[in-house]
Amino acid sequence: MPSQISQVAGMIVWLDNTTNRVNGKSRETFAKLMTKNSITTISKILAFGLSTAAVGLMSAQAATAATFDVNFTQLAGSINTGANTNEIGIFRANLSGLGSDLNSILFQDSNNLAGLGGQFSGFDLDSIKLSTTLINNATDINTFAGLNVFDFSAANTIFTPGNQRTPTDPALFGSDGGTVNNTVATLGSFDGSLIDTDLNNNDPTDLVGNGFVSLGDGGSLLFNLTSAVSTNGPLYLYVGEVGNNGEFPGPLTATVADVPVDPQPPVSVPEPASIAALSLMGIYFASRRRQTTKPV
Repeated sequence: MPSQISQVAGMIVWLDNTTNRVNGKSRETFAKLMTKNSITTISKILAFGLSTAAVGLMSAQAATAATFDVNFTQLAGSINTGANTNEIGIFRANLSGLGSDLNSILFQDSNNLAGLGGQFSGFDLDSIKLSTTLINNATDINTFAGLNVFDFSAANTIFTPGNQRTPTDPALFGSDGGTVNNTVATLGSFDGSLIDTDLNNNDPTDLVGNGFVSLGDGGSLLFNLTSAVSTNGPLYLYVGEVGNNGEFPGPLTATVADVPVDPQPPVSVPEPASIAALSLMGIYFASRRRQTTKPV
């Protein structure tokens, strides 16, 4: 396999059914991301990067590796929800054929300090939708229903706020500090708006927002789905970015488990040394395995 893949995402799969180690790391290290009870049932980790990435096959103890190609696409056009508002970019990931039932989705800001500061620091997530419907134009995003598998309550939408750049605010936009305020964020609708009241885009204190949540620098947002979603047939993830300013897309990582992901920020889980990627925004997936493994 070429050591570098450009403009195509490389997916690397590690299988480890014989040891109590994950990619050569101890299960104590991996427990930062997974619940204690799920650690012993984990047998594979999938990771795939988007944009330019240097990808190498990793040789781990008792592990085999295979590569798969996956594409992430920005849809043509954008959404504009009103006069003097920023555009919303729509991005699509093809999750068809992963071989496991999708169970959780975890977004993480890459801490690259892009975009605005203050309460709007970090990635600005407008909405999220899973669907079997394929579209190619951003303006069609609200013309079809998504799968009814999201619970935007604090119990299943778990927010780990990142840092704010100056000027700081008591809470990141669309949140009440440690939880998402979905009355403001409206994560089930692609309706985000950000109005600059004095046309000075560099001053977040002059902006009026609605319909999204800002993750903060290095923040994360975990969605534990209300039911497992099969990836055997067509399945697409759609994400809206308020501002459409290039904070997304970026590397995409998938973690396979038999239970929803524990709400721990994944930043503490080290990447394999053989993977280097241009990290703009991370998205983590956890899904329910179809097979069971023997307890360790």
